Amino acid sequence: MSEEQKVRNRWIVVIGAILIQLALGTIYSWGTMTIFVSPFINEVREVTVYIFGVGLLSFAITMIFAGKLQQKYGPRNIAILGGILLGIGVIASAFMTTFIGLLITYGIIFGAGIGFGYVCPIASAGKWFPDKKGFINGIAVAGFGAGSFIFNYVIKALANPANLETTDPNFVSTVSQNIPLMFTVLGIIYIILIIGGAMALSNPPEGWKPTGWTPPLPSEERGISGLDFKRNETIKLPQFWMLWVAFVFSAISGLMVIGSYAAFAKSVDVAEDFIYIIGTADFVLIGSLAALFNGLGRIVWGQLADFITYKKSMLIMFVTQAILMLIYFTTNVNAIYFLIMTCAIYFCFGGNFSLFPTATADLFGSKNLGPNYGIVFTAYGIAGFVGAVGVNLFVSIFGSYLILFIVMGVMSVGSAILAFFIKPPKQR
Repeated sequence: MSEEQKVRNRWIVVIGAILIQLALGTIYSWGTMTIFVSPFINEVREVTVYIFGVGLLSFAITMIFAGKLQQKYGPRNIAILGGILLGIGVIASAFMTTFIGLLITYGIIFGAGIGFGYVCPIASAGKWFPDKKGFINGIAVAGFGAGSFIFNYVIKALANPANLETTDPNFVSTVSQNIPLMFTVLGIIYIILIIGGAMALSNPPEGWKPTGWTPPLPSEERGISGLDFKRNETIKLPQFWMLWVAFVFSAISGLMVIGSYAAFAKSVDVAEDFIYIIGTADFVLIGSLAALFNGLGRIVWGQLADFITYKKSMLIMFVTQAILMLIYFTTNVNAIYFLIMTCAIYFCFGGNFSLFPTATADLFGSKNLGPNYGIVFTAYGIAGFVGAVGVNLFVSIFGSYLILFIVMGVMSVGSAILAFFIKPPKQR
């Protein structure tokens, strides 16, 4: 096979990555799903949010092992394993009628399937596109952000084909009958998407590089070390811990808003006696549009990293996110303003998932990107669990969303400070 054929064929990996991530990203559809699932399992939404949190935690923990396994057995095989696990978790959820049952199937097993599937396309695409790391990382995970946009409507169509309002006396009895079929159909679709996408994954020959591309020289200004670190070496570096904490702070900030924007919009301002006039259907639309911006952010911020470095991109993104957080409370003046600001926060949040793998590759080398990013990504597991389950607790303690958003803004500033001081390691 000629060099040019290899260059053309590498785009097949990107197509496979998108198919896989479309299915994996449906974890963000849990907010829509709880509208229909909560009555089915006789639990309130404040309790079922733990399923989402445990799913994110299981996702991140599994990635620690997946990064190593895909390096040993190949990205295709481990992605297929992830697809099978994820499908089993979703289909088994059709037979669960309790919170604990769903916590195991749609939390632990579903999350583990995502963990095995997620790192494979990132590691594979990263090796095929060393010349476009940021952009390709963004494309590879864009499906994860956009997956919930599509499946929010698929879930709604399967669970509530009659389009009943939650206030309808027949809502619970009608929807409950559709939940088992919904989980079964979704599980089958996810398996097809992931295994189909996995068949496109491969690694280039050892030492392969795109025609005409010269690896960049080590540069402190661009944040490139020019060295390859193994995982056990990476975790001993201060740069790793700075990157890890920055990821925790930034991801928690985004997830806290993702987990609270609907509740915030429905909350009454005591002083103004104001409440948003946003119906249930409108929130599905807002969530879906925000999911699109999540996916778009992954591509745009990744592309920007290729132009001005991941470090400068991080600084711009974190500062922008901080400003959005600090003024988010002002959105109670207008529903359109609320929609725009929410989508902007999702746009910044999406950037985490293209910028952090790019930073991992530039700081610690592309050779061991899978194992290294697997351990960096544990930051998202911590952030995901805290962000998913901590919103209600935080608001109940402080009695205000204003304080929540201020704290998130300060954490985003903390991410920016850490990114500013990160310098590439100079020796192994």
